[in-house]
Amino acid sequence: MRMNAHKVGIAALGVVIPIAIGVAGCGSSSSTSQTRPPIVIGSIESLTGTGSFYGPSQLEGEQLAVSQATAANGGPFTLVSRDDKSDNATATAAMHDLIGVPVAAVLGPTLSGVALAADPVGSAAGVPILGTSTSNLNLASAGQTVWRICLSENSMVAASVAYATAHHHIATAVIVSVTGDPYSEAAATSFVAAAAASGVHITATVTVPTGTTDLAAAIAKATGTHPDALFFAARSADAKNLLVAAKGFTGVKVGGNGFNSPSIIHDAGTAADGLIVSASWNPARTDPASIAFIASYTARFRHVPSAFAAQAYAAVQVLQAAARTQKGTSAADLLAGMKGLSTVTTVLGSMKMSPGHEAIYPATVQIVEHDVFAIAPK
Repeated sequence: MRMNAHKVGIAALGVVIPIAIGVAGCGSSSSTSQTRPPIVIGSIESLTGTGSFYGPSQLEGEQLAVSQATAANGGPFTLVSRDDKSDNATATAAMHDLIGVPVAAVLGPTLSGVALAADPVGSAAGVPILGTSTSNLNLASAGQTVWRICLSENSMVAASVAYATAHHHIATAVIVSVTGDPYSEAAATSFVAAAAASGVHITATVTVPTGTTDLAAAIAKATGTHPDALFFAARSADAKNLLVAAKGFTGVKVGGNGFNSPSIIHDAGTAADGLIVSASWNPARTDPASIAFIASYTARFRHVPSAFAAQAYAAVQVLQAAARTQKGTSAADLLAGMKGLSTVTTVLGSMKMSPGHEAIYPATVQIVEHDVFAIAPK
């Protein structure tokens, strides 16, 4: 199925999604008994701004999971959503707002840099926060009530570079990094570590300021030494523009988590073909949980879910697991439930929650083929 570019035009600052009891699908239950009032959870996503390549699909994943959560499996939930506009101050204000609602937990924000600004506010209030896409967020700095549900950038980049080394025998690479963007700068650091672990020699690092549209000179400089691979540390429009500029490069191209948007791949066209990028999930998975999730999601939203949608869906499943261990519906109750989790079954697979609040599970290595993230052959 072709994965077309998709953006949801949600410009409103607040959206409340009421619970729908007894909806069939992945993570749902046949029981419709309601033994407690809905648990109110907040969502802070980049529905507009530079993070809008990712935020709308996250919100859709949350909406679907919330609509399927019944009292029997940890719900019911009410979702209160805010658009952080990919902006630190807006996200921080949204976090203050959600604390005042009050919410029992928060999903998001979308971008790691934005989350680092907003998360400490929620953490100081004792609200559990689940990062669904903040792969580069320093969890310790964000606060003691913050968990990461998506894989870290380090783990995804390491999987991609290891695969490229094993299957394409790369020995040299140039890092092409965007500056002025916290995610991209951190991703570049992940590539340095992954290259060292895989025995790949980084011959140069070429940097360009975020928002640069004429990238011909940067790519020419990066390819001038004839490296085996280009490692791209970028996101959003920068990621797409780098792929387009490097279309003529015949070596191996590897991207970080910022490339995991169907919109980016679609907009880059054939320039994206062959790109290696790892993810937390892929829609070609055939396990029963993924099949059910894809069917429910596609029926509701009329397009294939991305990894970002699956990560957000999984975050609600984690909250369900935490809620099942508690009788109350407050932030303190869910925080106690989160602290007691060890292993949780989600659409992303069985994940182990580390003492450092990191969800641990295998990365899925992908290769872009004709506008689709295909699972890389082993």
